[in-house]
This record gives sequence, C-alpha cells and structure tokens, in this order.
Amino acid sequence: MISANRSYTDEDFSDEVIDETELTNITFTGCRFRRTDFSDVKTIFKCTFDTCDFANAHLNGVEILNSSFLSCTFRGASLFAAKFRTCKMTASDFKDCECALMQVEGGDWSYANLYKLSFQKQDFCGIRFIGADLSYCHFNQCKMNECEFDDAVVRETSFYRCDMRGSSMRGLNLFEVSLKEAQLDLNQCVAVAENFTQCRFTPEPVNV
Repeated sequence: MISANRSYTDEDFSDEVIDETELTNITFTGCRFRRTDFSDVKTIFKCTFDTCDFANAHLNGVEILNSSFLSCTFRGASLFAAKFRTCKMTASDFKDCECALMQVEGGDWSYANLYKLSFQKQDFCGIRFIGADLSYCHFNQCKMNECEFDDAVVRETSFYRCDMRGSSMRGLNLFEVSLKEAQLDLNQCVAVAENFTQCRFTPEPVNV
C-alpha cells in the first residue's frame, strides 16, 4: 500500500496493481514501476518522481496534476487518454509510448525525449519545450501559442496547420521543420525569412 505524505526510495513496484484511487503528496526517488498497472488510479496530485522507471507501465486515463517527473523513463508505457496538467517533465524519456488522446495542459517539458510521437488537435499552449527532442514528431492542427521551443532538437518535425503565434524559436533549425499552413506572427515570419536568406547568401569557402 502506498501512503500519502510519504517518501519512497529505491522501491520496486514492478508488475504490481496500484489499488489507491488517488496518490497525493508522495515523493518517489529511484523507484521502479516497470509494467505497473495504474488503471485504478484516478488522480496523481502534487507527487514527485525522481529518476523513476515507468517502462511498459499502464497509466491509461490517469489525471496527473501539479506533479514532477524528473529524468524518468516511460519507454513503451501506455498513456492512452492520460492527462498531464501543469506538470514538470524535465529530461524524461517518452520514446515508443502509446500516447493516443493524451492531453497536456501547461507545464515544463524541457529536455524531454518525445521522439516520433504524434499529436492531433491538442492544446499545448504555454508549454516549455526548451532543448526537448522533437525529432520526427508530428503536431497536426495543434494550438501551440506562447510555447518555448528554444534549442529544441528537430529532424523532420511537422507543425502542420498549428497555431504557433507568440512562441519563441531561438536556436531552432528551421530547415528541419515543416511549417506547412502553420499560423505565425510577424516576428516569426521575419525570423524564418532571415534564416533562409542568410543560408542562401552564405558564400562558399574558398580553398587557397
């Protein structure tokens, strides 16, 4: 049994079924939740997970509020219809996750690995993606206003028909992203134009 207002360090909850309907004010450090079933959990509130392993865990439909997942691994986890609201997901790894209908409202996803994930018509406004790996991600018709994409890693990343007005893109390699039919503000349009102009007119090095 997991109790509120407690701390757990290096505990192994792998293959267990979490019976609690709500996890509140709990700190987990270096714990393992591999293949753990969170199906009975409705809410995770103000919890901290530091360097925890959620590989192949089931968090379908869980509502996660004001919680932190710091350098956690979610590889292969099922996050179907899970909701992350104002959470800190810094440097966590979501490669190969099932994220259909997953919802994200606000929060900090800096340096997270979202490699090859796809999202459709989601509201990602105000989220920090600083330094995040967005390689091969597809954001289709998403609202992405006031986001921070500074220094994010992109490779064939698509923002098809996304509303990106007000988002910062410093250090973003615009040659590796598709902005087809995306909505951009004036400053973003100028930055895109300057980026392509500088590349076009950069002189070739001369061998002497």
